[in-house]
Amino acid sequence: MVEKHNPPNERNLKVIKWLSSTPAVAVCTLCSREFKVPMSALSRTVDAQSYIQQQFGRHMCQPEDAS
Repeated sequence: MVEKHNPPNERNLKVIKWLSSTPAVAVCTLCSREFKVPMSALSRTVDAQSYIQQQFGRHMCQPEDAS
């Protein structure tokens, strides 16, 4: 998974926990929502990446209020 460098007001997926080379937990950089890979998908890196990307793609980003 490649992390893109987007402007701060755009959402991006950032992996924050790895198990070896497999992503286990990621967050949305805009709303801080956390995405966790289920144990059943952790055995294959491709499955874990796909699971996190699907979760991120489906979530409705609600940025935190600046006030």
